[in-house]
Amino acid sequence: MKHILSLLTGLLLAPLFARAVDELPLPVTRGAVLVSEDFSATNAIVKWRRGAGKWTVAEGVLTGTETPERKHPAGLACQRDYHDAVIQFRFQFAGGKEAILLLRNKFGNLCRVSITQSGMTVQKDRPNLPKDTPEKGVVFGKAPVQLKTGEWYAVTAVVCGEEFAVTLHDHATLKGRHPSIHVDKTEIEFLAGGVSILFDDLKAYKVAAK
Repeated sequence: MKHILSLLTGLLLAPLFARAVDELPLPVTRGAVLVSEDFSATNAIVKWRRGAGKWTVAEGVLTGTETPERKHPAGLACQRDYHDAVIQFRFQFAGGKEAILLLRNKFGNLCRVSITQSGMTVQKDRPNLPKDTPEKGVVFGKAPVQLKTGEWYAVTAVVCGEEFAVTLHDHATLKGRHPSIHVDKTEIEFLAGGVSILFDDLKAYKVAAK
C-alpha cells in the first residue's frame, strides 16, 4: 500500500518537477535527445548494461537494490555516445542510503554526483584504466541537505567541455572543472547503495551547438 501511494504521489508531482527543471546549472541549450525513459514498459532496461546488484522495472519505476554478496552499490548503465549533455531524472530513498549518477567513458568512471539523505557530493573520478594511472579523483564540492524517505527529488546534471554542474532542485547546486572531463563519453549510469533506491523519468539531451 505504501509503495502504491508513493507511485501516485510521484505521478501527481511529475508536472511540477517538469517545470522545476527548466533552469539549468550551466548556460547551455538542450539539443538532440539521447534517451527519454519513463520506465512504463517492463522491458525498458533490457538493452542496458547491468553491473552489481538487482534491478527491476515495475509500476512505472526503476528500482535498484544493493545485494550483500557483492558489497557494492547496484549499477545499471544506459549506453549512449555523447560529449556534452544535459541529464535529468527523479529519485527516491526507499530504504537505500545513496543515489548516484555516474558518467563513464572508454577508460571507465569519469565524474559523478552522490546523494545521501544528509549530503550531496560532486566529483571527478579516478579512471579505471590504465590500472596504474597517476590521475587522482577530485572532489568539486559538497553540500549538506535534508532529504526524506519516500519523497521524490529531481536532479539536473550538465557536463559541457571541462565543466560538470549538478542541481538537486530546491536544495543545492555544485559545480567543478577539470580537463579530463572534456572527452567523448559512452554511458549514463545509475548506482543504488543499500535497499532500495527508486529512479524515474530519465531524460538526457546532447548540448546544442552555439
